[in-house]
Amino acid sequence: MADDDENVLKNEKSKENGKMNDSVPELDDTEPPKVIITAPPTLSIKITSNKLQKPSDELDVKDSDDCQIILPKTEIIDITDDICDKDETLDETSEIDKVVVNNDIKDTQTIMILKEEPKEPETEVISEDEMPVDNMPVDTEAVSEDELPPATLADQTEIVSDEELPSENGTSKIKRCQIPEEKENDSESQPAKKVKTDEVKPITELDKFWQAVKDDPSDFAGWTYLLQFVDQENNAENAREAYDKFLELYPYCYGYWRKFADFEKRNNNKDECEAVFQRGLNAIPLSVDLWIHYMTYLKTQHADDVDLIRSKFEKGLEMCGLEYRSDRLWDHYIKWEIEQNKLINAFNIYSRLLATQTLGYLQHFENFKEFVNKNAPDKILNAKEYLELRQQVAERIRLSGNGELLTDDSAPPGEEENTFLSDVSEKELALLKETIIEFKEKINKETAREIAKRQAFEEGIKRPYFHVKPLEKCQIENWKNYIALEKEAGDHQRIVVLYERCLIPCALYEDFWLSYLDYLESLDFDVSDLLTSFYLRACLVHHRKSPELHLKWSAFEESKGNLDKAAEILKNLDDAVPHMLQIIYRRINLEKRRDQFDKVCELYEHYINTSHTKFLTSNIAIKYARFLWKCANKIDKAIELITEIVNKDKDNMQDNARLLLQLIELKMSVKPLNEKSVIQIFDEILSMSSVNLEQKILFSQRKLEFIEDYTCDYTALRKATNEFKSYTELLAKEKKKALAAVEEEKSRIEKEMKAKQAQDIAASSNSQTATTNYQPYNTTGYYPQQYATGYNQTAYQQYAPTGQDYSYQYQNWSYPQATNYNQTWGSYNYSGTGSGGSGGY
Repeated sequence: MADDDENVLKNEKSKENGKMNDSVPELDDTEPPKVIITAPPTLSIKITSNKLQKPSDELDVKDSDDCQIILPKTEIIDITDDICDKDETLDETSEIDKVVVNNDIKDTQTIMILKEEPKEPETEVISEDEMPVDNMPVDTEAVSEDELPPATLADQTEIVSDEELPSENGTSKIKRCQIPEEKENDSESQPAKKVKTDEVKPITELDKFWQAVKDDPSDFAGWTYLLQFVDQENNAENAREAYDKFLELYPYCYGYWRKFADFEKRNNNKDECEAVFQRGLNAIPLSVDLWIHYMTYLKTQHADDVDLIRSKFEKGLEMCGLEYRSDRLWDHYIKWEIEQNKLINAFNIYSRLLATQTLGYLQHFENFKEFVNKNAPDKILNAKEYLELRQQVAERIRLSGNGELLTDDSAPPGEEENTFLSDVSEKELALLKETIIEFKEKINKETAREIAKRQAFEEGIKRPYFHVKPLEKCQIENWKNYIALEKEAGDHQRIVVLYERCLIPCALYEDFWLSYLDYLESLDFDVSDLLTSFYLRACLVHHRKSPELHLKWSAFEESKGNLDKAAEILKNLDDAVPHMLQIIYRRINLEKRRDQFDKVCELYEHYINTSHTKFLTSNIAIKYARFLWKCANKIDKAIELITEIVNKDKDNMQDNARLLLQLIELKMSVKPLNEKSVIQIFDEILSMSSVNLEQKILFSQRKLEFIEDYTCDYTALRKATNEFKSYTELLAKEKKKALAAVEEEKSRIEKEMKAKQAQDIAASSNSQTATTNYQPYNTTGYYPQQYATGYNQTAYQQYAPTGQDYSYQYQNWSYPQATNYNQTWGSYNYSGTGSGGSGGY
């Protein structure tokens, strides 16, 4: 009884807390709630808790953490997560018995899940997403709470008005009880939540596609997905932005120029459509497909403007008529002229086509013969050509088999020269057509011979279009060999066209751009237009970070007098490829040639301050110091510059010895010469701990030479001589120590090898093998040759023999001397044996 009273009190207490709380308490994470759904048509109410102890004897339930009530009727029962009014709750749940689970249920929220399966079509259950019940699964999988996203009460309960719910006639109606005390709070909190939602901009599908290409602009597949999306979305602003950005990176993708133009045409943007065509044809003028698409557009939109269409056809043939696969453009042009009844124009186009090396040259000649046989000669030739042809045919008719003239009674005497003006007989007509065909056949045969020379190379071109994927090595070699063949032929126009064809599939290969540039620069006539177009495409589109191409472009603009343009090119290259000495020096030297000395100093100081390596800093500083000394006549400022850099890096002067040499040279170049100042610099260098012993020998030798050549101080000279000898003797001692260490290591290896050989001999003698396999000794020592060879190739041979005199020359330090000091630094050979210098001191 005590247990029952305690349970009743706890149950009542939980109800009171439910009325006071604003939200449902969180479940214990130790065990997720379970959901059990019974099969229709019964109605099941599941009461589940995380910490249910064994049910009491009052409930006839097996040992389980679940408590389930099966109702015999499938009536509509309103259940809410919120606390409803007491009267309404009692009315709605009058048929449901109270179930009290005894034993302790600690701070755990009891969840009631209602699942109703309709027996008949008139009962409809609508979820929060308004999904039809027929599409919902019959069974529900038990999911742990960790697998579900955290949800609040507001997320779980959807507020629906009575008007939005289905009517009671044949449909189920769900009432959601509201808490009277919470209405005011809800109304006050809703506007704030709505404002917060408006501030967050939702991420659209378009944003996702854009983000992919912004993260990686070289993601070609990402661009194609973006363009496909904007094309289907049919938003002009979004489509133009996407196409412009893509075609800026990949202008050789002619198919997307065509799609862009079709998009504008589909949206009735006539001007924009034609502008897209013009941009595309300027970007890839060799695209036969794009030209055909453009001409088809013109023939439909400007059908009455014959002159415009003809001029564009001629422009197309000028740009890509020599392309090997340009047959279709030629055919379109001829067909259009025939439709305009301009047979003479069609004949002239055929004449040009038959002399052009194209893929379908055989079919073109067959079409030409059909064209000639179908039309009268006077309709396809102009007056002058027709009269000349009839004159030739008349001469042929008058000649007999033996070469004699045949009489012609069709004309009066004295008028034989005008016989070609009379009516044409069938025989003469046949001869006229035959003569035309024979003449063109000779031209076509010559074309066929030239095509035969190039047929293998044309067949080797498997990918004539642009793609970001790399080409096969065989195709790259095919292009190189094909270009070499055209260069041997010497036809400039065909060489240019072949290079332009090659640069479409090979646009990402810098070698082909440089090869094309070398050819254009080798010509003895002006090709400025070609070079300008070349540099714009190479440097601004396909190779934006190529130092060689940009440097050549800058030099080209400078040669044309465009100094500002040349400086801009170098600046952009410096931003794209920073900390490159060649670019830095080119920028500075360009400003020197422009006499912009202030700009030169500004650039030098900028690069010294922003340098990321000591090597770069020292090189630029030395250049700057020479400029100040030689060009600006500011040697004091040059000395100050080098001194400041040396003082900042005194602890690491071993790698920056050139700075010290430059400082000495500057000090020696001051006029008048200050000997004490120069000697002081030498002493400071020799006192630096970061200068190694070999470098100190060089600087001490250089100090000795300076004192002997420029001073008369015997004491200083004697001191410098002793200083130099002390350094050489110290180096000799270090060498002896190193040799002793080498000998010791050699002896240790020999002992180890002898011990190992003795062990091997002992082991082999004790074995049961009949034949004893002794390892032979090496004649040059008592260890195998591989040890001796490997040893001698290391530190042992890098030192001279012990008895050799030490002589340190300055021959490897090739550094320009001052203008007033021409004596070489290696002329003195001081020995460490005690002999004096050349002066005998």
